[in-house]
Amino acid sequence: MKTILVIADKTFKIDIPDDAKITFGPWSPPPKGREWAAAEKVGTLRIYQGTKENIIACFGGVSSFRDLSMGYAEQVAKEEGATIWKDDEKGYMREHKISVSKQWVNPQLPPKKEKVKNGKRSTI
Repeated sequence: MKTILVIADKTFKIDIPDDAKITFGPWSPPPKGREWAAAEKVGTLRIYQGTKENIIACFGGVSSFRDLSMGYAEQVAKEEGATIWKDDEKGYMREHKISVSKQWVNPQLPPKKEKVKNGKRSTI
């Protein structure tokens, strides 16, 4: 068995047999002389056992999918900052302090939760 992550209206995982065949495409081609609009660019994920005559699953509205055995990470930027306002008899001043950091994250892993016990934090 292998696990597939499917991105559609909902994001979900499915386990499929190793010998299953997968196809992905539109329900049907667009009418002649026309292209799919951006909102219509979703497809149908079909899973077959053995031959195409033996369909075991069909999911509509799918925008993408991948086998979870393939590693995947996204780079995200985290920006933190503060603005200090000063207004006195000498005038008005505003100071910005901003720091930006980038990191790679695996969006399939749930975020780690912090547990606070007796004023001490630990990651679980």
